[in-house]
Amino acid sequence: MRRFGAKTWFCFFWASVFFSQTLFAQRLVVPPSTDSNPASTTSLPPAQPASQGGLGDTALVLKIYPDGTKKIVPLVALNYRDDGAAFGGPPKLSLYPEPAPRSDRLTPASPERLSVAPIGNNGNAATVPATLPASPDSLGGTPSLPTAAGDPMGGSPAADPMGGGGAAPPDPLSGAANPSTPPLQTVSGKPAPIVGDATTLQLGAWDSFFLNGGIGGSLQGQLTARRVDNGTNRQAYPYQYPSGTFNGAVVGGENFTFNPGFRFDMEFGYNFYEWLGVGLQTGLTYNGINQYNVTFNTSPGGGLPAGSYNMSADGELVQVPVQINGILRWPGNVKFRPFLAGGIGAIWQQLDVNNYYLANTDIQGNYCRSGFQFGWNAEVGATYTIEPGLDFYGAFKMLSAFMPVIGNYQFENSYNFAIEVGIQSRF
Repeated sequence: MRRFGAKTWFCFFWASVFFSQTLFAQRLVVPPSTDSNPASTTSLPPAQPASQGGLGDTALVLKIYPDGTKKIVPLVALNYRDDGAAFGGPPKLSLYPEPAPRSDRLTPASPERLSVAPIGNNGNAATVPATLPASPDSLGGTPSLPTAAGDPMGGSPAADPMGGGGAAPPDPLSGAANPSTPPLQTVSGKPAPIVGDATTLQLGAWDSFFLNGGIGGSLQGQLTARRVDNGTNRQAYPYQYPSGTFNGAVVGGENFTFNPGFRFDMEFGYNFYEWLGVGLQTGLTYNGINQYNVTFNTSPGGGLPAGSYNMSADGELVQVPVQINGILRWPGNVKFRPFLAGGIGAIWQQLDVNNYYLANTDIQGNYCRSGFQFGWNAEVGATYTIEPGLDFYGAFKMLSAFMPVIGNYQFENSYNFAIEVGIQSRF
């Protein structure tokens, strides 16, 4: 027998190690074939759930699609993106617990035990009705679910922009958060303009200062002389002229009539309430003289018989009242507001007679006298609010002087009537 040396045994040792490792690397692990006989499946071990350290290959995943369809698939089958185009969109994924096997149920490894179609099954997916728990609405807030965080400014839960419940927090500037909250105030401390839901009335504050101005037409009543200056004192009619054109003639009466004129007024005052105000009124009234009328008890001379003569004249009567008025208005939040007004004070009057005509004779009067009288006025009219604090008004006015004395004459009470329109500003 041939004896091998140490070197030879060393080579044999390394060759055997290399060959054994090569055979181990080439070994294939073939899984056991599936027996088509259902009875044989009972010998298969049940699928084991995932270990605590991770999910095993037998772990199942539940897919829930938006239209309610459910699918159960192995975890290892989640190797592509499922857009769920046939079921309303991408599914939600959750771990599906493995049910315990029963004698009347097939093995867990068999997909036929599932109530929905897993991936890889050619059958149609079955829809399983299920009632899912409602997700908490972070904005709506319901009695059974957590509500939104409290509003740090004191508002109620915010309204859900997606249609959930709850109410939006009140507007801190609306003045309507609490029915008992007082209305908004203006800078001056007065109530804000009244706004009606139906007519949207905006009237502005009435308890305020006001300034108005108007213009209109006027009619001056007849001025009838009751006394005349005879050079010593004023005497009642009949009166005898001591000199002049009618020297020696006895006059039984005189009066003046006037043409229509105009009236302009301004008034400044204060409204204590919407229905009560007081003001200081002034203005100007102008009426031209139409006729000078005189009755002669005796012949005036020039071959004229006694009688009454109506002579056209050239002149005017000017009146400037300065009076304090009280104003009563219709109360209520309305645009159209009737009113009554009246007052007393002084009236400055000037009578100017330039000339008059007796028959064909032009007689130069050259009479111009003036004086302050005590008088009064009355008004009735209505205002209409154009915008808050601004009103249009129309009024019928009367101005009267008590037995005015103008130069040589003392007249009966005089009356002037006017229709006027104007604008009133409240501030």
